[in-house]
Amino acid sequence: MKNIPAKIRSVVLTALKLAVASTLLTATGVGVGPADAQATEVQTSFLYRLSNFSGPVPSNWATISTDEARDEIYVSDSQSGIVRIYNEQGMEVYHFGDDWNLGLVLAAAVRNDGNILVLTRKGPRPSIVICSFRGEYQAELALQDFPADFSGFSPTDMDYRNGRLYLLDNNSLQLAVTDSNGVFLNGYGLGAMLEIEPQKRNATQIGGFSVDRAGVIYFTVPVIFSAFRLSTDGKLAIFGKPGSAPGRFNIAGGIVADDRGYIYVADRLKSAVLIFDRDFKFLHEFGYRGRRPHNMIAPNDLGLDTQGRLYVSQLASIGVSVFNITYK
Repeated sequence: MKNIPAKIRSVVLTALKLAVASTLLTATGVGVGPADAQATEVQTSFLYRLSNFSGPVPSNWATISTDEARDEIYVSDSQSGIVRIYNEQGMEVYHFGDDWNLGLVLAAAVRNDGNILVLTRKGPRPSIVICSFRGEYQAELALQDFPADFSGFSPTDMDYRNGRLYLLDNNSLQLAVTDSNGVFLNGYGLGAMLEIEPQKRNATQIGGFSVDRAGVIYFTVPVIFSAFRLSTDGKLAIFGKPGSAPGRFNIAGGIVADDRGYIYVADRLKSAVLIFDRDFKFLHEFGYRGRRPHNMIAPNDLGLDTQGRLYVSQLASIGVSVFNITYK
């Protein structure tokens, strides 16, 4: 914990120079080539893009969540206001929100009881709406018993694990944990933990966050070119280095971890996904900017299902690409 602020201060200036250099290379079409295909502990291969009967469904930086009990994937597209549900074969089976009755949808997750929680914005502040399995409005989830230091809390992203709702406020850099009914259980001042001054927190922003099955929280902070793991006992660990070489971050986005402890981090500028082991050792990265099936364009949110598949949302109306994960 004590080494985090010092490391942040030491890498920022160097990282900014490297990011600018990488941006210039990308703009001129040089860029970084595909990652080395040599065998490692974990490998990925392209499967397909999430589709309906008309073909791959376009979207831009949609958010991804998985309903593990039913092997279904939820993709929330804030541009269209639509939440799309896909089966384990990657085909759309249902969607809702196309009449904009839910407003600007930011994220969706399925509760243990089968009802859908939708984080949405229809007015000045986001709200969490409880919907039936058909996406029909039932009620608004009220956030309850929040302490005074979370009085201005306004969620911008969420995840749901083991009956607990994890809510991120990207403006105040706070993360709250509630039960499935919105009652406050625990909270983290991420800005304070990273020793970021209050007036600078609004400009810092979390690039992506997720919670694994054990309740461990992962998040990235693009402006300091780092990723973090927050364990259930409140200990914070940092990993990642800035730069355009394999294993280094340009603009870190979504992050997820699988049951074996492997960590996957999307890099928007590289158009690649980086893979680390549980000790933060870099293994390899895959992806290269382009429109061929195995390519990516500015990957952002990531999701994992129970069958060893990694879901990657992208820009340029690419939609969500699905990759199979295999272990050596």
